[in-house]
Amino acid sequence: MEQYLEQLLRAPSAGEWIRFAEILGGILATIGIGEGVRSLLHWPPEFTRKLVHISVALLIFFAPKLFIVPLPGIILGITFTLFAYGSIKLGFLKSLHSVSRGAYGTVYYPVAFLILVIVFWSSHPEIVSLSMLALGIGDASAAIVGESIKKPVLFHLTADRKSIQGSIAMFVTTALALLIGLAYFDGASFSTQGLWIAVLCSSLIATACEALSSRALDNLTIPLSVGFVLYYLLVRTPMQDTVQFSVGIVLGIVIGVTAFYARFLKASGAVATFLLASLVYGVGGWKWTVPILTFFVLSSLLSKLGKPGKEEIVLVSEKGDTRDVGQVAANGGVAGILMIAQYIFQNIDFYPLYLGAIAAATADTWGTEVGTYFRTKTVSIITMEEVRSGMSGGISIPGIVGSLLGATVVAASGLPWMESELLILIAVVSGVIGSVADSILGATLQSQYRCTVCGKDTERKIHCSSSTEFVRGIRWMNNDLVNWFCAGVGAIVAFLLAR
Repeated sequence: MEQYLEQLLRAPSAGEWIRFAEILGGILATIGIGEGVRSLLHWPPEFTRKLVHISVALLIFFAPKLFIVPLPGIILGITFTLFAYGSIKLGFLKSLHSVSRGAYGTVYYPVAFLILVIVFWSSHPEIVSLSMLALGIGDASAAIVGESIKKPVLFHLTADRKSIQGSIAMFVTTALALLIGLAYFDGASFSTQGLWIAVLCSSLIATACEALSSRALDNLTIPLSVGFVLYYLLVRTPMQDTVQFSVGIVLGIVIGVTAFYARFLKASGAVATFLLASLVYGVGGWKWTVPILTFFVLSSLLSKLGKPGKEEIVLVSEKGDTRDVGQVAANGGVAGILMIAQYIFQNIDFYPLYLGAIAAATADTWGTEVGTYFRTKTVSIITMEEVRSGMSGGISIPGIVGSLLGATVVAASGLPWMESELLILIAVVSGVIGSVADSILGATLQSQYRCTVCGKDTERKIHCSSSTEFVRGIRWMNNDLVNWFCAGVGAIVAFLLAR
């Protein structure tokens, strides 16, 4: 670590400082020219924003041949992060900050660049250039095409409106940009065996991230995801497997599409599942895929089998049984992070933590499904007073049995890859504790509302077609955040038990 920090902070040469000043001046000049032209010709603010995105991406693209050390890039990233944030708070350069898509997009852009520089510059600076090029060219193309088509085919995965034509443009232009960029760097120190696979996989994942992201978060998700995929597929490491990653992409598409048409997932959930499945199988193989696939398939079937008679309970819960992107991320996000951690720190075994996180998500899900199906007496885990079935924080005997069974099934699914059967017990205990933590948080801090029409307590902000009244908890602590916490506790408990 000390050696790595020394590389990051190594002083540039005098020539590099001069080139840094030129690039900094070029970016500021681009912003100034864009603002001036926009004001004179009364062009929409989107013009300045896209001009800056493309221009900066092109300037960054040539940086690896201008700088040896990463320090200028780090300074540049920090400078423009503070500049963008300050301009938002002080209210100037308003045309750079999209209100409709989220004003902080101009902050995410340099933050993404800064992260890429810190992670990749010392070993493969070309990845920084290529990742930012994918954002600058691909994302801009998606916006330009989507807005120029007279009758685009629109869709909403999250808050932002996107178009099929824009997504196609995103995929095509990203692929072309990456191909041209890789040709410019003449392969660098990359493996050329999986070059086409890397371009296609990166472009597809970037397009999915652009379609799924809202409030300009794609300025962060696109370059970081492209950077990870390029590194995995083009840089030789012990875990590199281009065929496996390609199969992971196909598997992710099959699972996402099938689950969408089976009504297990909403469209946003299907795209999120594609990204998660591509990562988990593409990097980890069946060892990491079987447990999370077991959770997803069996939990979805259990939810559908128990659907009849749950109409009233569904109105209490914040979300239904057809999962969206928030639910997919809440249940599988910790597992995905642990998969990435395993790739980065290959000498550490994160598999017990991974099983603990998924076991916790399964225990929570099965506890709710089984408990609401049998409709027996449900009490608050804190006060032990009777509450409505399906309310967060409520527990019942069938629900407890369901939690234990769910954690056991998921833990057992990883048995073929376990060094010791003791790991099953660790995963089960971690899962149950994570589920209990979920119930405690649900009973105390999760936001709860009361319907102003029927007077019933609910997790929903809209009930009986009217806005509900906030009664307790923390407003931003919704069910998805509680589920993140549940999986996180499962992973932490597994870490403590497996030591």
